[in-house]
Amino acid sequence: MPVTTFVAMLFALAFASSLCNASIESVNVDVNFSDGVFVSCNSESNGLTNQGSGNVHVTVPVGQRVICRASWNGSSALFDGYDPQYDQGHAFVYWEVRQDGLYHSWDDKNFVKKGVWKIPAIVEN
Repeated sequence: MPVTTFVAMLFALAFASSLCNASIESVNVDVNFSDGVFVSCNSESNGLTNQGSGNVHVTVPVGQRVICRASWNGSSALFDGYDPQYDQGHAFVYWEVRQDGLYHSWDDKNFVKKGVWKIPAIVEN
């Protein structure tokens, strides 16, 4: 077998192996109150939107950003459900949507407030 063919086969085998071992990230958004809250998340990988009230779960390939929007009582909050730079190295990202804002965690126990509700400006004519 010529050396170039052997090297090409090794490269192809290594590439195929890396595809099989591709990692994914998991994003969980939980709504801690059910007073008309709606959450939708969109990942770059498939363009599909996962949405609902109560719990939203998104699974994406490593390094892909997930953008989420929460709506409640005429207010909204836009947030990075998964930020590849900030959340790097964490296979699971947890968000809690509460009445006083949005909370982020990597262990589903220790949550830190990362966002607040935005009330749209009233436009007068």
